[in-house]
Order: sequence, then structure tokens, then C-alpha cells
Amino acid sequence: MVEGEPVTVRRSVVVRVVAPLLLLAAVASACSTPSGGGALSGSVPLNPAASDPAIAADPVFTHLAWPAVGTPRNELVVLFHGTQGNPQALTEMAKALQSDGFHVLGLRYQAPVSTFAACPDAVAASDPDCHRGFRAETVFGEGVSSRGSPALDSPALTTSAGNSVMNRLLKAVDYLALLYPTAGWRQFQARDGGGACESTDTTYGACDLRWDHVSVVGHSQGSGVALYLSKYVPLRRVGLVSGTYDGFTAGAAPGPFVYTVAPWVAEGPLAVTPSQVTTFWHAGDPGLGLFRSVADAVGVPGTEVSVTANSAPFGGTNRLATSAASTCPFEINPPHLAPAVDLCAPDGLYTAAWRYLVRT
Repeated sequence: MVEGEPVTVRRSVVVRVVAPLLLLAAVASACSTPSGGGALSGSVPLNPAASDPAIAADPVFTHLAWPAVGTPRNELVVLFHGTQGNPQALTEMAKALQSDGFHVLGLRYQAPVSTFAACPDAVAASDPDCHRGFRAETVFGEGVSSRGSPALDSPALTTSAGNSVMNRLLKAVDYLALLYPTAGWRQFQARDGGGACESTDTTYGACDLRWDHVSVVGHSQGSGVALYLSKYVPLRRVGLVSGTYDGFTAGAAPGPFVYTVAPWVAEGPLAVTPSQVTTFWHAGDPGLGLFRSVADAVGVPGTEVSVTANSAPFGGTNRLATSAASTCPFEINPPHLAPAVDLCAPDGLYTAAWRYLVRT
């Protein structure tokens, strides 16, 4: 277990972190733009609207794609940013995975409202299933039934089917395969040896993915997106970093707190096994108590192992933790951002942990 864990603070403290992510990303490492073709070592920026006119344009904070470097693992990792964040804020994590042979796609999706703002503790009695609607609309779109998911809306969002995570993901991979036919993106689509699509997602009008070759890693709100997607899609691995917030907290500081996990998590099952899910959080994160409760409900195996005091494979656990000081230049809940966000994660400290989340 991680030593020196502080008392968990009420979640209203946590949501102050979201807007500064835009600033952190803006000053993150610059991305190189290749001119096209085959083996690419830099990142590929992709305006989401370029892949589908139904997707809102965002020429500044785009999707970012990194083809594998070195010996390809022939596996795709999709990164989901946090509230009001963007893929540019997760560049160091992406590069660590790329250099380990993974294709990486930082997906730009709509996340204007935090999980806590959409489903605050105060609504637990009146709408205990609030999180289901919030995740469903983000992942599949407003009123869309897909992959067996219910057609739900969230009063906190107005996310169309075109702007859903699923549509953006399918269309981004398809567009990358078209733009860079020799860079390896097509292998992640459900295509036969002749290149014809064998399975089309009729909801979004795109070639489906080979989900058993796709892993997802989400930070903060992105961890909730990753976990919800894994309820309906048989992914290879799922990484939850600084999350997820799918539940309600009762009590006041200094506690004790009582955590009630969202029904969509508690009811089970997922389309993945608990052993395919790995968590990573900071011991000082105010949301830690809820994160642990969600992980317990999912059945994530193992005890928490410090990634700074131990080396990979971290004793085989699926629960990673850190208490290392953040390098965030601003006071915006550094412990929450430190395990993932550029400028907050100490240089090189979490490379092994990030790779472990999607280990082969």
C-alpha cells in the first residue's frame, strides 16, 4: 500500500482543476506535422471535422495520432483526456507508448462539463442513475442506442451522434487509414485481406474496429469514458488514471465518507474482465476514496503498488499509485493531474507505469 495517504476531501474541491488543462496543453511540447506517406516518427494532427462533416471542427486542439516507432506491436491505444482538456495535454504519455511500439490516438472529444457538475452528490436521492445518462450521451450520442446500450440523454449535455466518442473514434481511424495507407492504421479496422470492410457500424456508418487490438487509457473524466466504453466493447485493456468519478459521496470533512458507486458500474458486467482493467492514481488526489470504491465494484485485482518504489511488472498488481510531488507550475490540484498531464508528471518518472496500463 502507498504510505502517507491524506484524508480524502469532499469532491467539490476536485472540480476546480478542469479549465487550466487548456493552458497546460497550450504550452506543452510542440507536435511535428508530417507531409504524408509511410513510417512517421512524429504526431499527426487531425481536425476532427476532416473525417466527418457531422463532427464539430476544432483546428486548434485536434486529434493527435502517433504511429508506432521501432518494432510495431500491432496494437492501438486510444487516449481520452479530461474535462475541458485535449490530446495535446497527454503528449508525454503518448510518446512513451509510441516508443514502445504502440500506435496511439489521442482522441479529441466533447467534454465541456465535469462529471461532478453533471451528477453532483446532491442529486443522488432524486437521480441515482445520473452517471449512466452522462456517460451514454458522451460515448454514443444523445438518444442513441448502440452496442446494446440504452438510448439516453443527460440534461447536462447536448452531444449529437456525430460528436459522440464512438463516431469520432471510428471516423478518425478510417481517415488515418485513408491518409496514411502504409502507416499501419488499417490493421485496426475489421477488414479482410483484400481491404474490404467485413463489419460496418450501421449507427455511425463506418467500418468497425478490431476491438481486441484496441486498448483505452482515460484521465479524469476520460477514465469514466474508458470504463463506460468497456461495458459494451470487448477491448484489449483499459487504463483508468485519476478516476473514475462514477458515484456519490456522503459526509463532510474530515469524514468518514460513504461512497455509493453508480448503478451502471455496480450492476456489472463489463465486456472486459476485471484483470484487463488497471488503475493509476496519486495518493494525494481528493477523489481517491471514490476511485477506490469504483475499482472495488469493478473487481480490479491486486493491492496498490507504488510505481516509484517498485519496478515493472509491479508485482503483477492492477492497481498502481504514486505519492511523488507534481511538477505542475500552477496550483490546480496537482495530485489529480500529476499521473498523466504534461508539465505535471515528472519527466520520465511514469513511463513504465503508462506502458504497464496497456501491457501485452
